[in-house]
Amino acid sequence: MKYYQSTIVALIFILFGCTSEKGCYDSTETLMIASFKESDYRVFDTLYIHGIGKDGRGDTLVYDTLSSQSKRFPLPLSLSADSTGFVIVAGGFSDTLYIRHSITMKFLSEYCGFAPEYLIKGSIFTAGIDSVIISDEVVNTKSSQKSTNDQNITIYFNFSVH
Repeated sequence: MKYYQSTIVALIFILFGCTSEKGCYDSTETLMIASFKESDYRVFDTLYIHGIGKDGRGDTLVYDTLSSQSKRFPLPLSLSADSTGFVIVAGGFSDTLYIRHSITMKFLSEYCGFAPEYLIKGSIFTAGIDSVIISDEVVNTKSSQKSTNDQNITIYFNFSVH
């Protein structure tokens, strides 16, 4: 009789211990959303971005040959440093942008684990970039779900200095 009771208890644990909800269905990707504009609102038709300090394999983040004036681009931030550097080639000119940030790991769920959350603290850039406006300093897994006219940063170019 004890054998049957143990078997029934074990079956109950097996049946109710397993859920069909296993798996991570939330985004764990954390990307900064950036838009690019020319200071006098001219349209530039080529935008190329790659990371600084990459190993040379697959480090092109953006290669867009259509009008980049109204587009938003997701850019990754560094997990191992407190700043991330980008080389931005727009309108035929090359400029460098560094985003300073802090990072904390946030728990998402049992199945998804942890994802980074960044706090943008500022930027440093070369002369061809007129300004960088930080509109949302928090970069997390929800950043890529921002509405069409919303982004973390907007980069304004000043091509007249080149």
